[in-house]
Amino acid sequence: MAGSGSRWQRIGTGRLGLWCRSLLQDYADACRDVALGVKEQPGKAGLYLSLLAGATVCSLHVPCDTSFESSLLEASGALLLLSPWVRNGSSEGHVQRLLTLRNQGRLRYQSLVFFSLVYQAPFDAEAALYQAHCKHLKPRWTDFPARILDVGFLGRWWVLSSKMKDSDINEEEFKHLPEHLRTISSRNLHSAANEKLFDEKYKPIILTEEQIERAEKEQQQPLQGALNQ
Repeated sequence: MAGSGSRWQRIGTGRLGLWCRSLLQDYADACRDVALGVKEQPGKAGLYLSLLAGATVCSLHVPCDTSFESSLLEASGALLLLSPWVRNGSSEGHVQRLLTLRNQGRLRYQSLVFFSLVYQAPFDAEAALYQAHCKHLKPRWTDFPARILDVGFLGRWWVLSSKMKDSDINEEEFKHLPEHLRTISSRNLHSAANEKLFDEKYKPIILTEEQIERAEKEQQQPLQGALNQ
């Protein structure tokens, strides 16, 4: 036991022991300074802690490339369940573009710690073309913002979600309605104005001569195109 005690004493008084004690002392001083700073400036410390907590939450909920593909397939399935007459043209166009790029192998995913990006590549990663591997023909970094397709943040793909918000509303279906029937505010949903709008949809629409002439021209254009062919 005496030999064991003397061994620990030699270690404690040696270089390793002195280095460990110095390291612990530095950590203790740093913790003491942090506690003193929190006590003197609680608002500033709370702000830093909030920023640190927010950054941690963002980094833990960064969506991956698999989640983007799942969201894309889910959006495509949701559009397939809708009739072509009620699909939103913007939603369908965006989803079809993403599916085309996916089938061509031109979708790229990049995680940036706090958020992630999905962007468009000019070629498939396995393409054996000269244009795909020549460094002088690759897209410039200044063109990168135009190639961004979606941003993943807090477990959600925001561009795809915004495009699918009104996917079951076809704006083209309502473009011939009068101006006061095209838009409905929130107060119309719980008021007598809502009942008035409901009754107005049964009234005949009175077209002006200009609107009639425009409609006749739109009907004649397909017939003229068919005759020219």
